[in-house]
Amino acid sequence: MSASEWPSLDDVANITEFDTFQMRKVAQELEEYAAGFAGPAFFEGYTTGSAASVETSGNLSGQEVGEWPAARTFGQTVAGGASTDGRIAVLAQVYAEFVAQYAQVIKTIRDSAKEYDGANTANGAGNG
Repeated sequence: MSASEWPSLDDVANITEFDTFQMRKVAQELEEYAAGFAGPAFFEGYTTGSAASVETSGNLSGQEVGEWPAARTFGQTVAGGASTDGRIAVLAQVYAEFVAQYAQVIKTIRDSAKEYDGANTANGAGNG
């Protein structure tokens, strides 16, 4: 293959660089929000939006969700995977999966920053 088939090898103006400091900053900001996912179900008499809160308070029936069009559709969709009593118990499961994937995103950003730092060091460019 000729160099013209690999323009990024010689095209210095279009080189993509990753700022690992910014990558870690994004991961840290996401991590700050993640703390709320692991909190108690209730605080000062209110539900918190944590996974525990959804698990204890998210067990709703379609009627409790509401009858307006979007609520009715949401209730039917989620209740389709719920237990036979018609409760939306699956909402807590879906929320727990979201929390797990959110944590994975943070880990992946940190791992990527570490890999870019290692590549930069190996290439003599120092840390990003």
